[in-house]
Amino acid sequence: MFLVDFFVFLEAALLMFSCVNRSEGGSYDREEAIRRRCASIGTIHLEIHLVLDTGYAAIHQENVSQCRPYLETLVNNVEAYFWEFKCPDLIITLVGVTVLTTEEEQQFKKYKTFKNDTTKKLDPTFTLSMFNLWVINDTRFKDADVVYLLTSKEIRDYTVAYKLEMKAASYSAGPCHNRRTALSVDDGKTFSGVPAMVQQIARLLGLNWDDSRSTDEPCKVTDGYIMSKNGEPTELANFSSCSYDIWAFNYFLPFTNKACFNRTAEAMVTENDELPANFFSGSDYCQVLSKRQNTTTCESPT
Repeated sequence: MFLVDFFVFLEAALLMFSCVNRSEGGSYDREEAIRRRCASIGTIHLEIHLVLDTGYAAIHQENVSQCRPYLETLVNNVEAYFWEFKCPDLIITLVGVTVLTTEEEQQFKKYKTFKNDTTKKLDPTFTLSMFNLWVINDTRFKDADVVYLLTSKEIRDYTVAYKLEMKAASYSAGPCHNRRTALSVDDGKTFSGVPAMVQQIARLLGLNWDDSRSTDEPCKVTDGYIMSKNGEPTELANFSSCSYDIWAFNYFLPFTNKACFNRTAEAMVTENDELPANFFSGSDYCQVLSKRQNTTTCESPT
Protein backbone atom coordinates (compact mmCIF):
# COMPACT_ATOMS: atom_id res chain seq x y z
CA MET A 1 0.00 0.00 0.00
CA PHE A 2 2.85 2.36 0.85
CA LEU A 3 4.49 1.68 -2.52
CA VAL A 4 1.26 2.43 -4.37
CA ASP A 5 0.82 5.70 -2.49
CA PHE A 6 4.42 6.64 -3.28
CA PHE A 7 3.95 6.23 -7.02
CA VAL A 8 0.63 8.09 -6.92
CA PHE A 9 2.35 10.93 -5.09
CA LEU A 10 5.19 10.88 -7.63
CA GLU A 11 2.70 11.06 -10.49
CA ALA A 12 1.01 14.09 -8.91
CA ALA A 13 4.36 15.79 -8.31
CA LEU A 14 5.36 15.30 -11.95
CA LEU A 15 2.01 16.68 -13.05
CA MET A 16 2.53 19.77 -10.91
CA PHE A 17 6.03 20.21 -12.40
CA SER A 18 4.58 19.84 -15.88
CA CYS A 19 1.97 22.50 -15.13
CA VAL A 20 4.68 24.89 -13.95
CA ASN A 21 6.70 24.36 -17.11
CA ARG A 22 3.70 24.97 -19.33
CA SER A 23 2.79 28.08 -17.40
CA GLU A 24 6.14 29.61 -18.28
CA GLY A 25 4.90 29.84 -21.85
CA GLY A 26 2.36 32.47 -20.93
CA SER A 27 -0.83 33.20 -19.04
CA TYR A 28 -2.95 31.23 -21.52
CA ASP A 29 -1.04 28.01 -20.84
CA ARG A 30 -1.25 28.61 -17.11
CA GLU A 31 -5.00 29.25 -17.23
CA GLU A 32 -5.50 26.19 -19.43
CA ALA A 33 -3.59 24.02 -16.96
CA ILE A 34 -5.71 25.33 -14.10
CA ARG A 35 -8.91 24.79 -16.08
CA ARG A 36 -8.00 21.19 -16.87
CA ARG A 37 -7.03 20.55 -13.28
CA CYS A 38 -10.30 21.93 -11.93
CA ALA A 39 -12.33 19.99 -14.50
CA SER A 40 -10.70 16.74 -13.41
CA ILE A 41 -11.15 17.43 -9.70
CA GLY A 42 -14.79 18.53 -9.94
CA THR A 43 -16.92 19.43 -6.92
CA ILE A 44 -17.22 18.06 -3.39
CA HIS A 45 -20.88 17.37 -2.64
CA LEU A 46 -20.95 17.15 1.14
CA GLU A 47 -24.23 15.76 2.41
CA ILE A 48 -25.01 16.58 6.02
CA HIS A 49 -27.56 15.05 8.39
CA LEU A 50 -28.39 17.18 11.44
CA VAL A 51 -29.19 15.55 14.77
CA LEU A 52 -30.98 17.74 17.33
CA ASP A 53 -30.81 16.97 21.02
CA THR A 54 -33.95 17.38 23.11
CA GLY A 55 -32.94 20.79 24.45
CA TYR A 56 -32.25 22.17 20.99
CA ALA A 57 -35.46 20.72 19.57
CA ALA A 58 -37.43 22.31 22.43
CA ILE A 59 -36.30 25.77 21.28
CA HIS A 60 -37.99 25.20 17.94
CA GLN A 61 -41.24 24.06 19.53
CA GLU A 62 -42.14 27.74 19.87
CA ASN A 63 -42.40 27.94 16.08
CA VAL A 64 -42.30 24.44 14.60
CA SER A 65 -42.99 25.58 11.04
CA GLN A 66 -39.75 27.59 11.02
CA CYS A 67 -37.54 24.77 12.31
CA ARG A 68 -36.63 23.18 8.99
CA PRO A 69 -36.23 26.51 7.11
CA TYR A 70 -33.98 27.70 9.96
CA LEU A 71 -31.79 24.60 9.73
CA GLU A 72 -31.55 24.85 5.95
CA THR A 73 -30.53 28.49 6.26
CA LEU A 74 -27.96 27.52 8.90
CA VAL A 75 -26.38 25.03 6.48
CA ASN A 76 -26.49 27.56 3.63
CA ASN A 77 -24.68 30.09 5.80
CA VAL A 78 -21.97 27.56 6.65
CA GLU A 79 -21.48 26.78 2.96
CA ALA A 80 -21.11 30.49 2.16
CA TYR A 81 -17.85 30.58 4.14
CA PHE A 82 -16.38 28.08 1.66
CA TRP A 83 -17.41 29.89 -1.53
CA GLU A 84 -13.85 31.10 -2.16
CA PHE A 85 -12.47 27.56 -2.20
CA LYS A 86 -11.89 26.25 -5.72
CA CYS A 87 -10.55 23.09 -7.33
CA PRO A 88 -12.64 21.60 -5.90
CA ASP A 89 -15.44 23.89 -4.87
CA LEU A 90 -17.81 22.75 -2.14
CA ILE A 91 -21.57 22.26 -2.07
CA ILE A 92 -23.17 21.37 1.29
CA THR A 93 -26.60 19.77 1.13
CA LEU A 94 -28.94 19.07 4.04
CA VAL A 95 -30.19 15.51 3.56
CA GLY A 96 -31.91 14.84 6.87
CA VAL A 97 -32.93 16.03 10.32
CA THR A 98 -33.35 13.69 13.29
CA VAL A 99 -34.73 14.75 16.67
CA LEU A 100 -33.35 12.66 19.51
CA THR A 101 -35.39 11.09 22.24
CA THR A 102 -34.22 11.35 25.84
CA GLU A 103 -33.35 7.65 25.78
CA GLU A 104 -31.24 8.02 22.64
CA GLU A 105 -29.16 10.95 23.82
CA GLN A 106 -28.49 9.29 27.15
CA GLN A 107 -26.52 6.67 25.23
CA PHE A 108 -23.75 9.10 24.32
CA LYS A 109 -24.09 12.48 26.05
CA LYS A 110 -21.91 12.98 29.10
CA TYR A 111 -21.98 15.95 31.46
CA LYS A 112 -19.27 16.90 33.91
CA THR A 113 -18.81 19.47 36.63
CA PHE A 114 -15.53 21.13 35.76
CA LYS A 115 -13.08 22.78 38.09
CA ASN A 116 -14.28 26.16 39.38
CA ASP A 117 -17.78 25.48 38.01
CA THR A 118 -20.95 24.78 39.94
CA THR A 119 -23.05 23.39 37.09
CA LYS A 120 -22.48 20.45 34.78
CA LYS A 121 -21.45 21.10 31.19
CA LEU A 122 -21.27 18.83 28.18
CA ASP A 123 -17.99 16.96 27.78
CA PRO A 124 -17.35 17.21 24.01
CA THR A 125 -14.50 14.70 23.79
CA PHE A 126 -16.35 11.80 25.38
CA THR A 127 -19.69 12.75 23.84
CA LEU A 128 -18.28 12.93 20.31
CA SER A 129 -16.60 9.54 20.66
CA MET A 130 -19.80 7.85 21.86
CA PHE A 131 -21.94 9.77 19.36
CA ASN A 132 -19.71 8.49 16.55
CA LEU A 133 -20.20 4.89 17.67
CA TRP A 134 -23.95 5.46 17.92
CA VAL A 135 -24.06 6.88 14.38
CA ILE A 136 -22.06 3.97 12.95
CA ASN A 137 -24.63 1.53 14.32
CA ASP A 138 -27.71 3.45 13.13
CA THR A 139 -28.81 2.87 9.53
CA ARG A 140 -30.66 6.21 9.40
CA PHE A 141 -27.35 7.93 8.75
CA LYS A 142 -25.69 5.52 6.31
CA ASP A 143 -26.03 7.82 3.28
CA ALA A 144 -24.79 11.04 4.89
CA ASP A 145 -21.21 12.27 4.55
CA VAL A 146 -21.40 14.13 7.87
CA VAL A 147 -23.69 13.59 10.86
CA TYR A 148 -23.75 16.73 12.99
CA LEU A 149 -25.09 17.02 16.54
CA LEU A 150 -26.57 20.40 17.42
CA THR A 151 -27.12 21.20 21.08
CA SER A 152 -28.21 24.21 23.09
CA LYS A 153 -26.21 23.03 26.11
CA GLU A 154 -23.01 24.80 27.05
CA ILE A 155 -19.88 22.88 26.06
CA ARG A 156 -16.61 22.93 27.91
CA ASP A 157 -13.60 20.65 27.62
CA TYR A 158 -11.79 19.81 30.84
CA THR A 159 -8.68 18.70 28.90
CA VAL A 160 -8.28 22.15 27.30
CA ALA A 161 -7.45 20.16 24.18
CA TYR A 162 -6.68 23.00 21.81
CA LYS A 163 -4.93 25.56 23.98
CA LEU A 164 -8.32 27.15 24.52
CA GLU A 165 -11.42 25.65 26.05
CA MET A 166 -12.91 23.41 23.38
CA LYS A 167 -16.49 24.48 22.75
CA ALA A 168 -17.06 22.24 19.73
CA ALA A 169 -15.59 18.96 18.50
CA SER A 170 -14.93 16.97 15.33
CA TYR A 171 -12.42 14.60 13.77
CA SER A 172 -9.76 15.82 11.34
CA ALA A 173 -10.55 14.37 7.88
CA GLY A 174 -13.07 12.25 9.75
CA PRO A 175 -15.17 10.99 6.81
CA CYS A 176 -12.08 9.23 5.45
CA HIS A 177 -11.69 7.27 8.69
CA ASN A 178 -15.29 6.38 9.56
CA ARG A 179 -15.41 9.33 11.95
CA ARG A 180 -17.82 11.58 10.09
CA THR A 181 -19.33 13.23 13.15
CA ALA A 182 -19.11 16.63 14.84
CA LEU A 183 -20.95 18.64 17.48
CA SER A 184 -21.36 22.25 18.52
CA VAL A 185 -23.76 24.73 20.10
CA ASP A 186 -26.37 26.92 18.43
CA ASP A 187 -29.07 29.04 20.05
CA GLY A 188 -31.68 27.99 17.49
CA LYS A 189 -32.73 31.60 16.85
CA THR A 190 -29.91 33.87 15.68
CA PHE A 191 -27.58 31.42 13.88
CA SER A 192 -25.06 31.91 16.68
CA GLY A 193 -23.55 28.49 15.98
CA VAL A 194 -22.44 29.22 12.42
CA PRO A 195 -18.77 30.08 13.24
CA ALA A 196 -18.29 26.90 15.27
CA MET A 197 -19.99 24.80 12.61
CA VAL A 198 -17.79 26.28 9.88
CA GLN A 199 -14.70 25.36 11.90
CA GLN A 200 -15.82 21.79 12.48
CA ILE A 201 -16.83 21.22 8.85
CA ALA A 202 -13.41 22.57 7.84
CA ARG A 203 -11.78 20.09 10.22
CA LEU A 204 -13.78 17.23 8.72
CA LEU A 205 -12.57 18.36 5.31
CA GLY A 206 -8.96 18.13 6.48
CA LEU A 207 -8.06 21.76 7.25
CA ASN A 208 -5.71 22.34 10.17
CA TRP A 209 -5.88 24.82 13.01
CA ASP A 210 -3.98 28.08 12.60
CA ASP A 211 -1.65 27.45 15.52
CA SER A 212 1.75 28.67 14.36
CA ARG A 213 3.87 29.87 17.28
CA SER A 214 6.50 31.57 15.12
CA THR A 215 6.30 35.31 14.64
CA ASP A 216 7.95 34.84 11.23
CA GLU A 217 5.28 32.49 9.87
CA PRO A 218 1.68 33.18 8.84
CA CYS A 219 -1.43 31.61 10.32
CA LYS A 220 -0.86 32.31 13.99
CA VAL A 221 -3.58 31.98 16.60
CA THR A 222 -3.38 35.73 17.11
CA ASP A 223 -4.08 36.45 13.42
CA GLY A 224 -7.75 35.76 14.08
CA TYR A 225 -8.75 33.76 11.00
CA ILE A 226 -11.53 31.18 11.11
CA MET A 227 -9.27 28.29 12.12
CA SER A 228 -7.64 30.19 14.99
CA LYS A 229 -10.24 29.25 17.62
CA ASN A 230 -12.29 26.18 18.34
CA GLY A 231 -16.02 26.66 18.73
CA GLU A 232 -15.94 30.44 18.99
CA PRO A 233 -16.47 33.39 16.63
CA THR A 234 -13.15 34.74 15.40
CA GLU A 235 -11.93 38.26 14.73
CA LEU A 236 -11.99 37.63 10.97
CA ALA A 237 -14.71 35.85 9.02
CA ASN A 238 -12.44 34.34 6.38
CA PHE A 239 -9.88 31.55 6.11
CA SER A 240 -6.13 32.12 6.19
CA SER A 241 -3.70 31.49 3.34
CA CYS A 242 -2.64 28.31 5.15
CA SER A 243 -6.17 26.94 4.93
CA TYR A 244 -6.28 27.59 1.19
CA ASP A 245 -2.85 25.98 0.73
CA ILE A 246 -3.92 22.86 2.61
CA TRP A 247 -7.14 22.68 0.59
CA ALA A 248 -5.26 22.88 -2.71
CA PHE A 249 -2.72 20.26 -1.65
CA ASN A 250 -5.24 17.84 -0.13
CA TYR A 251 -7.56 17.74 -3.10
CA PHE A 252 -5.02 17.94 -5.94
CA LEU A 253 -3.51 14.51 -5.31
CA PRO A 254 -5.37 11.55 -6.88
CA PHE A 255 -5.65 9.55 -3.62
CA THR A 256 -7.13 12.38 -1.61
CA ASN A 257 -10.09 13.01 0.67
CA LYS A 258 -12.50 13.88 -2.14
CA ALA A 259 -13.29 10.19 -2.62
CA CYS A 260 -14.43 10.05 1.01
CA PHE A 261 -17.46 12.21 0.21
CA ASN A 262 -20.25 12.21 -2.38
CA ARG A 263 -22.57 9.56 -0.98
CA THR A 264 -26.01 8.87 -2.43
CA ALA A 265 -28.53 10.66 -0.21
CA GLU A 266 -31.07 13.02 -1.77
CA ALA A 267 -31.55 16.63 -0.74
CA MET A 268 -34.55 17.49 1.40
CA VAL A 269 -37.60 18.44 -0.65
CA THR A 270 -37.92 21.86 0.96
CA GLU A 271 -34.28 22.86 0.49
CA ASN A 272 -33.87 26.62 0.03
CA ASP A 273 -31.08 29.04 -0.84
CA GLU A 274 -31.73 31.58 1.91
CA LEU A 275 -29.11 33.16 4.13
CA PRO A 276 -29.85 34.71 7.55
CA ALA A 277 -30.37 38.15 6.01
CA ASN A 278 -33.22 36.68 3.94
CA PHE A 279 -34.59 34.55 6.76
CA PHE A 280 -35.50 37.50 8.99
CA SER A 281 -37.20 40.74 8.19
CA GLY A 282 -35.48 43.68 9.91
CA SER A 283 -37.97 43.96 12.76
CA ASP A 284 -38.06 40.18 13.34
CA TYR A 285 -34.30 40.03 13.77
CA CYS A 286 -34.33 42.96 16.17
CA GLN A 287 -37.00 41.23 18.25
CA VAL A 288 -34.92 38.07 18.43
CA LEU A 289 -31.77 39.93 19.48
CA SER A 290 -33.46 42.18 22.01
CA LYS A 291 -35.89 39.52 23.31
CA ARG A 292 -38.71 42.09 23.17
CA GLN A 293 -41.73 41.44 20.96
CA ASN A 294 -42.40 44.99 19.74
CA THR A 295 -38.83 46.11 19.13
CA THR A 296 -37.94 47.71 15.80
CA THR A 297 -34.33 48.70 16.57
CA CYS A 298 -31.51 46.28 17.35
CA GLU A 299 -30.60 47.29 20.88
CA SER A 300 -29.07 44.84 23.31
CA PRO A 301 -31.37 43.76 26.17
CA THR A 302 -30.82 45.63 29.42
